[in-house]
Amino acid sequence: MISIIKGEVVSKTLDRATVLVGGLGLEFFATPNTLAALVPDTVATVQTYLVVREDSLTLYGFATASERDTFATLMQVKGIGPKLGLAALSVLSPEALAAAVANSDVTTLQSIPGVGKKSAERMILEIGDKLGGVPGAVAPAGTASGFNASTVVEALSNLGYNQALATEAVNAVQASDAPTALREALKYLGSKRG
Repeated sequence: MISIIKGEVVSKTLDRATVLVGGLGLEFFATPNTLAALVPDTVATVQTYLVVREDSLTLYGFATASERDTFATLMQVKGIGPKLGLAALSVLSPEALAAAVANSDVTTLQSIPGVGKKSAERMILEIGDKLGGVPGAVAPAGTASGFNASTVVEALSNLGYNQALATEAVNAVQASDAPTALREALKYLGSKRG
């Protein structure tokens, strides 16, 4: 894996740049924001992600490690390839993307070129909380019923549900204790999938 390159910026176009590293010109695709920060004939450090296919090795560059890590997470979603991953990071910052996924904000995700409603919903389901938690997306610490809702949300997260969906389920059920809340939340989540 090539995770970082440092060298002289040799050239850049609207969608890619070339950096001279140890006598080799490494070309990578990048977002407009990343490319804007690169100045020809100066030394730059770029976070990179290498996509290996049977017929190609393609490098993608990012201004920050956070952008690169978000891109790597997007590559795990079925139907999202490198071009769509770059488009997502061209429109949304890693933090805004994490917030949209955590809050199940389909409208914001649809602002990404090439992402329709089904793709946005798939992103929410498959990425879950892999992009990190977002303040305000967690259930309240306690409820009127007397159990700690955040404990039940955490249990659901440990079972593989994203935090936003787990919070929705806990808030939707009526229970007097955590075990009952967990059982009812699982039933609720099961009914949503079916």
